[in-house]
Amino acid sequence: MSFSKGETVVYGGSGVCEIDDIKDVRFYHERPQKYYILKPLFVNQAQVVYVPYNNEKLTAKIKPVISKDEALDLIHGIDESSIEWIEDRNARKELFNGLVSSGDRKNIVDVISAITARRRMLAEEGKTLNQQDEKILTDAEKRMNAEFAVALGMDPKEIPDFIQEEREKVS
Repeated sequence: MSFSKGETVVYGGSGVCEIDDIKDVRFYHERPQKYYILKPLFVNQAQVVYVPYNNEKLTAKIKPVISKDEALDLIHGIDESSIEWIEDRNARKELFNGLVSSGDRKNIVDVISAITARRRMLAEEGKTLNQQDEKILTDAEKRMNAEFAVALGMDPKEIPDFIQEEREKVS
């Protein structure tokens, strides 16, 4: 799949990016090579990601942003996680981080759902979620909220309230 300068895409662990340019770049003493130059959106610090144009493994991680209908379908399915909670912290961290970094939106929403359900259960017992799970949840939500924002034409900060409103409609 080929992308164009100015297009908004999702790239692997970098999340939503704009294709800032497609041009030959020379790193170190290598020959110049054509790269997609991606600028992650919704990040505080300046960041650039270089993806070799002819590297199929890396360019396969560049995906179009989901449509508005796809975003709404995912939001409406938030409480329908197909992931079982894993008691072993290390195994859970490995699985959840792998699912989030895979870029598969359904998997990311499933991780959000599983951790959120666990957080609710612990809150009922007067307990809190551990820091590791909080970090995974924060990363997953940040990633999906950015993509939802682009698909729905909203600011990422508005997405949590929008999701809550949409979930209340379904309930």
